[in-house]
Amino acid sequence: MLPISRQALKLASLSTTGLKGLSTSSAASISFAHVPEAPKDPILGITEAFVKDPNPNKINLGVGAYRDDDCKPVVLESVREAERRVAGTHYMEYLPMGGMKEFVQESIKLAYGDDAKCLKEGNVAAVQSLSGTGSCRLMADFMKRFMPNSEVYISVPTWANHHNIWRDANVGMKSYRYYKPETRGLDFEGFMEDLSAAPRGSVFLLHACAHNPTGMSAPRTPGAHDSHSHDRGAGTPGTLGMEEPGI
Repeated sequence: MLPISRQALKLASLSTTGLKGLSTSSAASISFAHVPEAPKDPILGITEAFVKDPNPNKINLGVGAYRDDDCKPVVLESVREAERRVAGTHYMEYLPMGGMKEFVQESIKLAYGDDAKCLKEGNVAAVQSLSGTGSCRLMADFMKRFMPNSEVYISVPTWANHHNIWRDANVGMKSYRYYKPETRGLDFEGFMEDLSAAPRGSVFLLHACAHNPTGMSAPRTPGAHDSHSHDRGAGTPGTLGMEEPGI
């Protein structure tokens, strides 16, 4: 317990006493009246509409999560088994600045494949961070500080908050083709053309799986990407960033 002086306690008492006559909203409005309300998230808005809908046969097609027939959350047994194996096996110590090394290494192997050439040649760098959004913000700030002339390429479509993250970091943004409405599939040729045409040093934000919001993941056909990954000359981008939870 930290020692607290009588004077500090008296000041705290005076501060709380002065606010007793104000409601929480009134007290907040004094300091934050100039802050505009953030716009509604279009994806999370679907969930809000779902909750308000009285139809007993409603189905939530918004945020992707497993549900049973009663719309209750479903946790996969594989996840429960992982919880059982991890629980009580680690000390609650602070992690290194880059996160848990084993977790990071196994995550990139899961994303790229154990035998991926880029891993064997040491061309992949990764750190552990707080969630996918936290990872994006960390990369945006990194770009602003250490890659001031670079731009991030974001898929069309994407999660709306991706644009906010890089805009707030004052980093330039461009788009790359990803989803093809005509086929309801991946616009692979368009994606590779945009990738090849990007200036050297560009950054691409990739959704490693379950693309948000289309759900269209890139195919893992052996060699499908290799035929496009060589001899791109000066247009070769500098960084491919994956928005994985915590990586």
